[in-house]
Amino acid sequence: MKKFILSLFFLAGCSKTQQPALPPPPVTMVRPVVCNVNLYTDYVGHMQANVTVQVRAQVSGVITAKYFEEGQDVKNGDLLFTIDDRPYVAALAKAQATLTQTIARLHLAEETVSRYTDLVKQNYISQLNYDQYVTDVKVDDATIQENIAEIETAKINLSYCNITAPMDCTTGVLQVYPGNYINAGGENQLITLNQISPIQAIFFVPEKDLQNIQFLQRKQSLKTIVYLYDNQEHGYEGELAVIDNQVNANTGSIQLKALLPNKEKELWPGQFVVVRLILGSKKNAILIPSRAIQIGQTGSYVFVIKPDDTVEIRKVLEGQRQGDYSIIEQGIDAGERIVLDGQLNLMSGMKVAIKNTGTSTTSGSGKQ
Repeated sequence: MKKFILSLFFLAGCSKTQQPALPPPPVTMVRPVVCNVNLYTDYVGHMQANVTVQVRAQVSGVITAKYFEEGQDVKNGDLLFTIDDRPYVAALAKAQATLTQTIARLHLAEETVSRYTDLVKQNYISQLNYDQYVTDVKVDDATIQENIAEIETAKINLSYCNITAPMDCTTGVLQVYPGNYINAGGENQLITLNQISPIQAIFFVPEKDLQNIQFLQRKQSLKTIVYLYDNQEHGYEGELAVIDNQVNANTGSIQLKALLPNKEKELWPGQFVVVRLILGSKKNAILIPSRAIQIGQTGSYVFVIKPDDTVEIRKVLEGQRQGDYSIIEQGIDAGERIVLDGQLNLMSGMKVAIKNTGTSTTSGSGKQ
């Protein structure tokens, strides 16, 4: 009887089906990219016109006309405004007439001295009167120089009636319209002119970065790339132009200026930007997509796929980011397979199924 019962248990145990093995988890694989990259530091900055001119009148009068449209590009020497020049034409004519009068008086004084030179020796006229005639010649000669200066002043004032652009620039919003009377050197600002091609990027660097920047700048001009906050995929190249001559004691930072050609005039004064200061380059850098890097209690790591399609955890030393990619300073070699997606629940030694291969381009790291 016992043998019969044991046989039933044995047969019941043999009739149980074995649980099927779970399939390997699917992952996406990517291989490292090897390329030359720039090393940089990003700073917050803003754009500023290379030259700003606040146009004011140098003579008083009524504005008779303007010769541009607001926001228009103008060239150096282009006529911007005219001021009623009739008072200044009259002042010039008066100064010229005064000069003619003084010259005539000088000729008379010179002839008088010439006639009386012998007479004074013969005591026909007094020495005192003769000295007065000589003095008249000298006074008239000095007056002529004064009249010439007055004519030059009148010509200058007349030229100020035509206000021209002092540089290639872009006009702003008109402040005073034709028909208004303006005072010379007063508060009547006519318009603001900005030179935006080239244009400056102003940014501030912490004091701790200054020594390294100065050292590199002495070797060669440092390049910069400027990105707009709302479009950080497209950069504008320039060069570091100015390092200020003192550190701000209140903020512990120093002002730097970069100069950019801005030929297409896509950058505009006042825009907030990210200024990327290129400090060097790294050749044959190993890059992987940043999302392939995991963070654990002991630091950064990735899952490396071995030739038998099992994974191992590999600690890595992550360097500077290049857009969507990161430089790997230590931990992996070129050609190794890295898990890009599907890391959830992976463990070292687990076999994986590679469902597809991730992109291996550095299109995301183009902001260098």
